[in-house]
Amino acid sequence: MSGHGDRQLKLSLAGAILALVAVLWIGVPTGKGQEPMAVTTRRDPAKWGGNHIGESVPEYVQGDECLFCHRNEIGPSWAKDSHALTVRYREAAPEIEPFLKDRAGEVTHLLGSRHLVRLLRKDGYGRFSISGKTLVRGEDQKSWIWRGADKAGWDERLFASSCVGCHSTGVDPADFTFSGFGLDCYTCHGNVDLAHTKDKSLVLLSKKRRGDAQVITSLCAQCHLRGGESRSTGRPFPNSFIAGDNLFQDFKVDFARADDAQLNAGDRHIWRNVREVAVNGDETITCLSCHQVHGDSVQRHRRLLRAPICTECHAAEGSFREVRRYTVQSELCGY
Repeated sequence: MSGHGDRQLKLSLAGAILALVAVLWIGVPTGKGQEPMAVTTRRDPAKWGGNHIGESVPEYVQGDECLFCHRNEIGPSWAKDSHALTVRYREAAPEIEPFLKDRAGEVTHLLGSRHLVRLLRKDGYGRFSISGKTLVRGEDQKSWIWRGADKAGWDERLFASSCVGCHSTGVDPADFTFSGFGLDCYTCHGNVDLAHTKDKSLVLLSKKRRGDAQVITSLCAQCHLRGGESRSTGRPFPNSFIAGDNLFQDFKVDFARADDAQLNAGDRHIWRNVREVAVNGDETITCLSCHQVHGDSVQRHRRLLRAPICTECHAAEGSFREVRRYTVQSELCGY
């Protein structure tokens, strides 16, 4: 055999060996959704980027200022978006009003929407108290029923200790007060450079800056990855996180939860996707691959090709329209 042939054979053998090593290293998707993917950790999720742990809230551009330019494109849909309405004025939910007739002078705001509604009382700047009584969605998915009728008192500390990080904007790390209830543009776009009017790439998640999977995953996981805690405060939300930061430099999580069969499918889906990006280095699918925040649309979700992570809810074989039903549960959020 010629020298050239020997080299080709050696290269082929080397390629085969590398392919085998890759399979053993990365693992093969099961396609069954409930079984863990056999992946060996490839990178430390805290090893990139920076953070603002413990720093005071910057003088960020607020949503009203953003809408001066984006009022026609974003304004109409944002007023109805679940992120903006995660905390809202009592008057914004007329379907709840019949249940609040006996609490006219107490309830000022509402927390939550689809599955559960908590009653809030404004207690000064950047502070809410939470009622022990809760409204939960009935089995018909239309009616509401009371839960905790014997807990009519107000908890003055719960919102600041557990809820403020994901249901308000601009949280002060010193006393956990907030500058705005609900989620403002700052939550996802970060501290925007005013020069972005001439250079859109200066704005995180703009059409010219939405390709960094690790940044996107940290950004969404700051609220949706339920079950972690801040290393610096011990609270269930990161300390002074600004979009663009590396979440995992402060937020401590156990990625074994991604394989927890007892975890509801909705949360497990999030844990698996975050682990794939942050730990296993698979950046092919991020939250924004399926979910469009502005407009609260899941059209991308419906168009996405099949992937192992989809089978948490969709049938692995047969019609992809077949969806496994599951109940959303969260000890942290109380439902």
